[in-house]
Amino acid sequence: MERPTESQVNASRPIATLVRVLLLVVGVTLILPSAYALPSFARQTGQRCAACHIGGNWPQLTPWGRFFKLAGYTAGKALVDKEGFHYVPVGVLGQVGLNWAAQPNNSQGTPVITQNGLPEAYGFTAEFGSKITDYAGIFYEYGYSNGFPGWTNAVGPIDIRVTHFFHPGDSELLVGLDSNNDPTVQDVWNTIPAWGFPFYAAPQTPGAPASPMIANLGQQTGSVGVYALFDREFYVELSMYRVGTGYFRWMTSGTNFQAGAEYLKGFNPYWRAYWTKEHGPNVWMVGTFGMHSNIYPNSATPGGPYDTFTDNGFDTQYQHLNDTRKFTLRASYIYEKESWNASYALGNVSNPIDNLKTLNTNAAYTIGDGWTFTGGYFFSNGSGETPLYGVSDPNGNLLSSKPNTTGYVLEVDRSLTQNLMATVQYTGFTKFSGLTSNIDGIGRKPSDNNTLWITLFFAF
Repeated sequence: MERPTESQVNASRPIATLVRVLLLVVGVTLILPSAYALPSFARQTGQRCAACHIGGNWPQLTPWGRFFKLAGYTAGKALVDKEGFHYVPVGVLGQVGLNWAAQPNNSQGTPVITQNGLPEAYGFTAEFGSKITDYAGIFYEYGYSNGFPGWTNAVGPIDIRVTHFFHPGDSELLVGLDSNNDPTVQDVWNTIPAWGFPFYAAPQTPGAPASPMIANLGQQTGSVGVYALFDREFYVELSMYRVGTGYFRWMTSGTNFQAGAEYLKGFNPYWRAYWTKEHGPNVWMVGTFGMHSNIYPNSATPGGPYDTFTDNGFDTQYQHLNDTRKFTLRASYIYEKESWNASYALGNVSNPIDNLKTLNTNAAYTIGDGWTFTGGYFFSNGSGETPLYGVSDPNGNLLSSKPNTTGYVLEVDRSLTQNLMATVQYTGFTKFSGLTSNIDGIGRKPSDNNTLWITLFFAF
């Protein structure tokens, strides 16, 4: 009998690994309970995950889920009252899985670390969420994540709210105060950076070389803000963000401001406004958002001149929600003006003023509370900046200086129980760092960054 060649053995290993993972999915599904095994807010309200999340698929929100968040997480029972404690206010979330990529490389064409076909744990998160009083609630996460290589721990999203309802005439006015550690994390739509699609991605999949500043401040800031929702249709918000030091340091635990985190100068405004309308099973939203950020070029020695980033965004979402079929269409566009008042003088950039434009569109179709199919398209393009985005061949010849990147994401989610969801995600690139082929002069292409990711998400 002819023995298999080494190449045949190597080719079969990812398949064998995939089979083992699928068997693990089946095994875990059989032993997990199919009733309540819920994180904190589900315990608080006594409702199933699907009441707040489309198909039970976190973080996609239903109209009730959006209102629950805007109302300060105050529906249901308080954590403790004169009768005692009512529920466990914590949950544990995590992901395990595996991915394949041909020759993943960053924006300069440098290979990145990958563990093709090997099962890996991606991270574990403890969350605390609770109604504190009839007027206040909190959501808090702390995570332990695989950085490939090395594990790190840090605080995750934090959102604290104090709210009150007023009833002028026959209308309803909800007014709230909010404090959080990530611009857009307080938002209730799945269109803008903090909660936009893809909601998760393989940690080893290279992202676009450039993204707007509003998307890069998570767990590096602290804020105070005020918002209002009139008749559950018109929403406005103004929040002020500053660097997450001093009083706000508890919101940025694990962030190293000496090693490249963004360091805001003073207080920086974030704004949000939208109109939404429900009619039967249909929900529409159109909105705008933005932020003006003053950033020191060196977070290790903040002071002196600073760079300025002004982001203006527009977004929209449509949902059709009936008992058995749900459809969601989302889109967002951000235009960023970059004024390198400090970095240009230091020689860190080649232009005093640049711009960056990003688009993210996607559609999701959910069957019952089990299957969700999502497809998305994204692009980013902007000014040429050789110091930031330059890609050269082995002879030093400049191939591209622009961050222009386009691609798509295809994803299938299967909610196995309320505790466990399986995801298969494919990310493809048609352009990467301004190039459509021969990304670094030695044969790599944008498609070599394409990644197949299979993961299990659990929540208890």
